[in-house]
Amino acid sequence: MGHITLNLKDETLATLRKDFEAFLRVSLKLDPQFATPSFEDFLRAKLLDNMVPLTEHAVQRMLAGGQYAWAKRTLDKEFPEVVSILMRQATAFGFGFASRPEWTPEELTKQCRDWAEAIVTEAQGESMLIDPLAAQIKASVQDMRVLEETMQTPAWRLSESMRQRIYEAKIGCETSTGSTARERLGELRGLLRLAINHGAFQKQEAQQIVEYLRLLKPEIFVEEPDDLFSRLAAWLRNVFIPPRNNEPHGHGQSH
Repeated sequence: MGHITLNLKDETLATLRKDFEAFLRVSLKLDPQFATPSFEDFLRAKLLDNMVPLTEHAVQRMLAGGQYAWAKRTLDKEFPEVVSILMRQATAFGFGFASRPEWTPEELTKQCRDWAEAIVTEAQGESMLIDPLAAQIKASVQDMRVLEETMQTPAWRLSESMRQRIYEAKIGCETSTGSTARERLGELRGLLRLAINHGAFQKQEAQQIVEYLRLLKPEIFVEEPDDLFSRLAAWLRNVFIPPRNNEPHGHGQSH
């Protein structure tokens, strides 16, 4: 390779350096990751009146890596379902992607499309990408209740514990008599109200349990007379009947 030595005036050299700095400033403003050339490479390009070599290296690096390369491979179908892959694999690695449980299928479709449109708009992508992206989101999303059960969140564990307590109170109503059965009925009603408020039970489901017990044991729904003899009978029952907590643990679940 030949060598050329140039003797330049200070004014000419200063002008060339200003041109070089302006070239770098404009290039980095357009692309902060632009691979900047050396001053010698810039001078060579000016001498040959050909600026293409200055950008070849930068373009090659841009095509080989970075956000542009990822997007290009995605759009070229090397990763045709990249969003679906991310969302589908999330659960396996302890992550989740959920939607509101009260949304209807139509509302879910609309929300997926609105989100996809916002993503494509911010990314300055083509509008043709909105519908495919919305379809990938909808195919990958889980109902919040399903996700809570899968990940066994604190809310899910509380709900399961409450359902177990309701089951035990129901069994207590079925197997007890008199005041004890009425006490278990009061406990059951309180638990059902709490479960409905927290979404662990549907109102219709709770009503079915109460109506079942009303048909099975209507007497426990009638209040005991509050007189001296009734209080004496209740006291005698407490004295002569062993407390329930002396029973083996888990007896209620064996039914």
